[in-house]
Amino acid sequence: MTELIKQLRAETGAGMMECKKALVEHQGNYQEAKKALLNQVEFKSNNQRIASKGLCGIRILRDEAILYEVNAETDFVVKNEHFIQLVKLLGDSLIDTDVTNPKSAQQYTIGEMTVSQRIALTSGIIGEQVSLRRFYRVSKSKHHTFGSYIHQGGKVVTLLILDQDNPSLAQDLAFQVAANSPTYLSLGNIDENTKNYERFMLEKSNGVVDDTSLIKHLKSLTLYDQPSIKHPEYTIEQLLNQNHAHVVDFFRFELGQGIENKLNCRLDIPCDGSKITVTPIF
Repeated sequence: MTELIKQLRAETGAGMMECKKALVEHQGNYQEAKKALLNQVEFKSNNQRIASKGLCGIRILRDEAILYEVNAETDFVVKNEHFIQLVKLLGDSLIDTDVTNPKSAQQYTIGEMTVSQRIALTSGIIGEQVSLRRFYRVSKSKHHTFGSYIHQGGKVVTLLILDQDNPSLAQDLAFQVAANSPTYLSLGNIDENTKNYERFMLEKSNGVVDDTSLIKHLKSLTLYDQPSIKHPEYTIEQLLNQNHAHVVDFFRFELGQGIENKLNCRLDIPCDGSKITVTPIF
């Protein structure tokens, strides 16, 4: 009975006495007790609070890695055992699959429930809207090296691919990406359309800028042109040249990243001249 109670608590989030009562009422039938407890969980899908808190995760298995973000509504979830278990379960279960995006992840079955059902269950248990907002799979060649870094338990996670077997350097560079938030790999990787976009954004706040100022700004956004945090006397490019290495690509997930840009508003302008109302679109 004790082991069944522990298992029920882990799978339903119910209290010890509730689990014991459910088992007694269903004559020790675990599945029936579990079903009854899950039916007690209520998830209010009409909750309009924005789910922008939570944790990012990363898992690496051989030549593949996944980065993902699980959101909820308040900062308190990072200390909630059920939310933490969900984040861990998703990473541990989905790394060894062919899932490549949030939509396919939602449909994947873990145990007896789909990911979507497990998310809904966790939402009901903790009383907050929970969502798998981002999921991305990365593959590398066998002779390449992954470097990764997790900041503050999942506020920021980074992944970097180095073109040689040098785990220490790859790890240092993943830390660099976490700390300095580069947008691009190098100036040579920035096309003209992107340069024009960066010029436009820079001039929005600084007025007209010349080519020299633009290049200086672009260099501040590129990994290769940043001073190394661990070896500030060198740029990242110089450090890589010393090791005869190149960065293939890098990825950076920051909690809530992009949400502020996606919370667009629709203006409902009444014809009677009354005040404009703004309706958030989630």
